[in-house]
Amino acid sequence: MDLRNVVVQDTHSTHHGQEVDIRIEKGIIKAIAKSKIKSASPKMLTPGLMDLSSHFNDPGAEYKEDLNTGLKTACEGGFTDVCILPNTLPVVDNRSTIEYVLAKGSQQVTSVHPLGALSKKLEGDSLAEILDLKESGAVAFTDGTVPIMNAELLLTALQYVQKFNGIVISRPRDLSLSKGGQMHEGNVSTSLGLVGMSSLSEIVMIERDLSILAYTGGRLHIHGISTFESVALIAKAKKSGLAVTCDVILHQLCYTDDSLCSFDSCYKVDPPLRTNKDIQALKKGLKNGTIDAISIDHLPQDIEGKNLEFDMAEFGMIGLQTAFSSLLSLISTELSLDMLLEKLSNGPRHVLKLPRVKIEEGEFAKLTLLDTRLKWDYNQGSNISKSNNSPLLGHPLTGKSVGVINGEKSYFLSKV
Repeated sequence: MDLRNVVVQDTHSTHHGQEVDIRIEKGIIKAIAKSKIKSASPKMLTPGLMDLSSHFNDPGAEYKEDLNTGLKTACEGGFTDVCILPNTLPVVDNRSTIEYVLAKGSQQVTSVHPLGALSKKLEGDSLAEILDLKESGAVAFTDGTVPIMNAELLLTALQYVQKFNGIVISRPRDLSLSKGGQMHEGNVSTSLGLVGMSSLSEIVMIERDLSILAYTGGRLHIHGISTFESVALIAKAKKSGLAVTCDVILHQLCYTDDSLCSFDSCYKVDPPLRTNKDIQALKKGLKNGTIDAISIDHLPQDIEGKNLEFDMAEFGMIGLQTAFSSLLSLISTELSLDMLLEKLSNGPRHVLKLPRVKIEEGEFAKLTLLDTRLKWDYNQGSNISKSNNSPLLGHPLTGKSVGVINGEKSYFLSKV
């Protein structure tokens, strides 16, 4: 396979910023040479994009999404790798469910990485068979959308995973401080007459989790931080030497709570969309390295779950297919394209301690081909997901993945 006239977007590559031709044989980058004839509109080649947190509802709710459509959606969005949450029916809390996920996803271009349940049946009472899950292929352990309210369980888990240098992933939300919450608690929620979800529910949980981590040691990843206070807490913890990482969900960087003034349930997400002050802090956290990765938190919901009165609608937004378009909208003097792509490719791999993907001769080809100028319509016809809960549906977008190479598997939107 030959890729011609591609600009390497990999700050750790000796070819970064160069327009090159690349030969790939049997899934390995065999040769890289500067292009002899320059293109007027070269495509961009990056290390394969990776998502830390997606919901594919398989098994149990395949009418919203299944492993096949979820992985195809991810591939269309440029992702070579996706981690999927254990919030399924049955729960991914044993060897057989891990094996089911890996087997069903094995034929797709995009690789699936199952996250194993931290507690049995996600009930938060006792640890799942973590070692068995790890040996079966789980890359980390979490109760996904269910916060770990049981402090003793988190403490035990952080101690246990140290046996094999494992990772615990927490979702920072104290349920007792966010009962009935529909959106961020603030001026907008008050004006709309909706019950708010206080930033305090996130802050309190992060403070608790970091205190437990300081006591136990181990490795903790905090998923989906959304407040300026959270950024400060994690920055302080990192400075003190704690082995903590965190990510921010992409849509948290793109929209504020003002987006809910239309009562469009596509903007109803958890954690909720916060204020511009929070967004600026999150962007600063990305730039200075406090935030290690950007995640998508692709959460499909069918029309029956979203086309309801706002306070009855389900939480969640899909975003794998449109991730690159959204990422481009964030480019500014503070956030460079180099940095944003790093946070959506090797950033997640850093969190999971997976090998870094490099665009160099002799390296495994795990690559994403991007067109920053391509204009396309995101609509019912082009949407790959089974669900439609995206505020971008029905809008023209700019920027798209046009190819994914994952070893000997590949997918191209058009001939390169």
